[in-house]
Amino acid sequence: MATLPDNRLNRDELGTLYAIARTLNSTLDLDKVLQLVMDRVIEVVEADRGFLMLVNQETAKLEFRIARNNRAGTIDKREFEQISLSTVNRVITTVNALTEADLFDPTLSMVNYSIRSIMCAPLVVRDRCIGAVYVDRRTTMNQFGPKQRELLLAFCHQAAIAIDNARLFADLTRAMQKVNEDKQYRDNIFASIANGVITTDSSGVITMFNAAAGIILNLNPYTALGKHYKKVFQMRPQVGLTDLLQNTQIEHEYGTIVRNTVVCEIPDRRGPVYLNLYVSSLRDAQNMHIGMALVIDDRTEQRHKEAEAKEIRRLFQRYVHPSIVEQLIKNPKALNLGGETKEITILFADIRGYTRISENMAPEAMMNLLNNYLKLMVEKIWDEGGTLTAFMGDALMAIFNAPLPQKNHALKAVRAAWNMRLAILDYQRSRPQETPISFGFGVNTGLAVVGNIGSQERLQNYTAIGDSVNVAFRLQSNAADNNILLNNSTFLQVYRHIQVGEPFDLSVKNKAAPLKVRYLIGLNS
Repeated sequence: MATLPDNRLNRDELGTLYAIARTLNSTLDLDKVLQLVMDRVIEVVEADRGFLMLVNQETAKLEFRIARNNRAGTIDKREFEQISLSTVNRVITTVNALTEADLFDPTLSMVNYSIRSIMCAPLVVRDRCIGAVYVDRRTTMNQFGPKQRELLLAFCHQAAIAIDNARLFADLTRAMQKVNEDKQYRDNIFASIANGVITTDSSGVITMFNAAAGIILNLNPYTALGKHYKKVFQMRPQVGLTDLLQNTQIEHEYGTIVRNTVVCEIPDRRGPVYLNLYVSSLRDAQNMHIGMALVIDDRTEQRHKEAEAKEIRRLFQRYVHPSIVEQLIKNPKALNLGGETKEITILFADIRGYTRISENMAPEAMMNLLNNYLKLMVEKIWDEGGTLTAFMGDALMAIFNAPLPQKNHALKAVRAAWNMRLAILDYQRSRPQETPISFGFGVNTGLAVVGNIGSQERLQNYTAIGDSVNVAFRLQSNAADNNILLNNSTFLQVYRHIQVGEPFDLSVKNKAAPLKVRYLIGLNS
């Protein structure tokens, strides 16, 4: 490598190089450094153009980075094709500066592009060539001489240091950015995890305490960080975390995950809290203890959902179709067990002459016969999404539009009543040997209170109460054998879909004015 004897440069030139060095080291932005290098080198050696190439740190290939002219302007990258790459590669390989005087013949690029003089010097830092600077003259006949060659070498020595520093700073910036991004990514992951996650170092100091852990334990994560777990968890002795972590550190030296289930009370959390605790001793590649990891799986909400689903099944599986039960479990908020006033349609069905029939039949035979009929009727109610709320000996009651809302609930109730009638008649035709039974049906639409009624500790029943329920019962009581009486409130909602007889007034108990009712005689197809 060529050296630079100080006695070859006069005091003015050394002063210039010193000023240049200060300028180049005034910034650590790599692009700005490269621009400064090219502008100052053209100024120092009085070149027309300058090109700077750097060796890629990963591929070790030479890459064009910047080109400038003597007017401090950027040169089109296509002009890079005009320089002698063989000369540049020779400089990179030998780590020596070259001018056209060092070449046996002018380069092909000099001939093709009328280049008068060229000069190229390596950029060397710590005995490592990181690139090269190439300059040329096209507008003057003067050639670069030894003085410009030495100036270029001296300049490149300073430029290489500035470029290397800028590259190192850029690498450091990228590395720090990646570290920050990785930390942010990790923090975001921990923050988004529903489970509580707490980690400690080898001495037991808490290094990670995510937001979920803070919510579960009702502790402030920020005040827990940097403190020993014994000090933090002494505030929650009921959870038993101190003993769990301490035993894990002592007994489970190979990082075995230990599971523990805890049911406890935590301040500001309503009712018992159900927690699954998983703790593991953390080990490095040499099996040295470096800390512990605790995962807290809060099962409280799941347990509440399971209890809620169990209660819904207990209350409704006898009354509504299984698909309705599943809908209620999926959306328990749609269910108001405490009671609510809403419009519903009520359907009553009752056997005509039950007492007389039962007197002439054995109890077991009467029970079997009754169950056969009721099974048919329940199926038709469920087909229309109705809720069976009561069996009252020889009668049944069903409501529509509760517990889940139903569009056209009045029509569904009327259709259920008609299909119940048809099913009964078909059943009797298929079993002429059995004792025939007649039913009366009543359907009414109106406001009622629906909800869970009964003793909390003993027996509860989902049903409806109110005047509209009483009216439906009175309609059923007055209906002729195997006929369906509709109150006017129901008729007004379904008249386009049904066929009815002439309206007539019906006086019923506890109603001052008579009801306007109609017999249902068919459904429109």
